[in-house]
Amino acid sequence: MQLDPPRGVNETPADYEARVHACSRAVRTPMDGGTIDGGTIDGGTMAWHVWGDDAAPPLVLLHGGFGSWRHWILNVVPLSRHYRVLCADLPGLGESDPLPGEYTADNIARAVLQGIDTLLGEARFYLTGFSFGGIIASHVGPLASARIARLVTIAPGALGLTSRRPELVSLGARRDAQAVMDTHRENLGRLMIKDPARIDDLALHLQVETVRRARARSGNIPWTDASARALARCECPIAGVWGQCDLIAEEHMHERVDLFQRLQPGCPFEIVEGAGHWVMYERPDRFNPLLLDILAR
Repeated sequence: MQLDPPRGVNETPADYEARVHACSRAVRTPMDGGTIDGGTIDGGTMAWHVWGDDAAPPLVLLHGGFGSWRHWILNVVPLSRHYRVLCADLPGLGESDPLPGEYTADNIARAVLQGIDTLLGEARFYLTGFSFGGIIASHVGPLASARIARLVTIAPGALGLTSRRPELVSLGARRDAQAVMDTHRENLGRLMIKDPARIDDLALHLQVETVRRARARSGNIPWTDASARALARCECPIAGVWGQCDLIAEEHMHERVDLFQRLQPGCPFEIVEGAGHWVMYERPDRFNPLLLDILAR
């Protein structure tokens, strides 16, 4: 699989990441802090990375748990040829500050929407969320349905459906560099990527970097039915995308198909053959044109 943009023969994963990042513009948006005991809490800010022409239609991307914009590293440049891509680091992850107040899907969604409002004003936008980001996108949906041209959820949790909960290996107190890397490789194989050959040096680098920066945990949110209830309140068009070999859903994929068709009969629901949970990294050659097609329908 060829990367887009192509990775140089002697280019390290860190150098490739830096080059993709350099194509973007970094901006920060405020998060309301609220008050406690009569005093104002410093709400901090969310980090965003923007690719593409400001005149292009806006496409907001939300990454998965323990992630950052890096979950989309193979997608942002191809997508930015058609859209103005605004890629968030969710609160407490990546370069964003922790969320002020309780870490709930509703509160995170409000912080994300505040960032979108700051960057886009009242403009209409497309919204796509992966995994935990799909849960948050589902909660943004009812808050801004009139402005969302299409909401695409990629393998979101919190649908209240039969799901397999992968057992991940704890990094614990590991300090040996090879042991740490072996643990990340094992966890990528258990949850994120189906094909062992796609757990390459770039995937390992991205996993190390996202986990290292994570200060927030999704807790039990993905194992509730919060997304299903939020999607039921959405008045904007929705769509679902899953990797065929997503370990969480796999043999229960039909439940996801049925749910989306009950919510919005005839809505797009696409399954990417041979891909695991991190579908847009494992099969960007199929995912990128598929997402563009869904957004254009």
